[in-house]
Parts: sequence; structure tokens; C-alpha cells
Amino acid sequence: MSPAALPSPSSKPSAVARILICEDDPFIALGWAGLLTDEGYTVLGPAYKAEKALELAYRYLPTLALIDIDLGGSIDGISVAAELAPLGVSVIFLTADYQRAGVEGRELAADILIKPVVEDTVLKAVASTLQRKMISVGANALSA
Repeated sequence: MSPAALPSPSSKPSAVARILICEDDPFIALGWAGLLTDEGYTVLGPAYKAEKALELAYRYLPTLALIDIDLGGSIDGISVAAELAPLGVSVIFLTADYQRAGVEGRELAADILIKPVVEDTVLKAVASTLQRKMISVGANALSA
């Protein structure tokens, strides 16, 4: 999707947020994409591999990324999150690997959700993370 094809922002704050989905299971990834699209978010992806997620991130600079830790390839979700950190992209890990998430992913993630996770929990985590990000950006603008 080209930047010109991205939906224009509306008065609904969620319409401005671009959310990258990086999940190797197409069924799960498409489910999250549909859920977030239905809520008015602009969804990037889903990306089933880390390389595609990074390509989308560098091209469209997401506001937030939902990332699975175990992506089944040579690059895992923690490495993707580390690449996104300098870009200012907030990350929520959606993973069954709770041990790695808690140890390796804690510093990189705004939130960690352990699969299986219900839709409402994902939506609340997304809204909360975006709200914290907006407050942080606003505070930084005021102090500049």
C-alpha cells in the first residue's frame, strides 16, 4: 500500500494510528488485522516474517507493532522490536513464549500479552499503549 493509499486521518484518534502486525500464523495474523481494522485502525501487513515486518516498518513508520516472539525464522520478534525501538515504534508482544517475553522482551515492549488472548484484551492493550504514547509525545513537545 502506498502512502497515498493510506486512509486519511479522521476525528477518531484510532484512525491516525498505523499498527503493524507481525505474526507467523496467518490465521491469527488475519484475525488481529480484521479486529483492528474494524476498530478504525490502519493496519500494516500482516507480515508473516520478520524481514517483511521490517520492510513495512521502514516504509510506513507504524505507530505501534503487535509482534509474536517466535516467528519461525532466523530473526525473532525480539530482534524486530529492537530494530523498531530507534524509530519510536511502541511494541506489544503477543506470544505463547512467556518466559522469553518476560526476560528478553520486557525492556522492548510497552505490553506483553500471553496467548491465547481474547480480543477485548488486545484492544485494551492497544488503546492504553497508544494513549501513553500520545501523552509522552505531548509532554516531550511541551518541554521542547
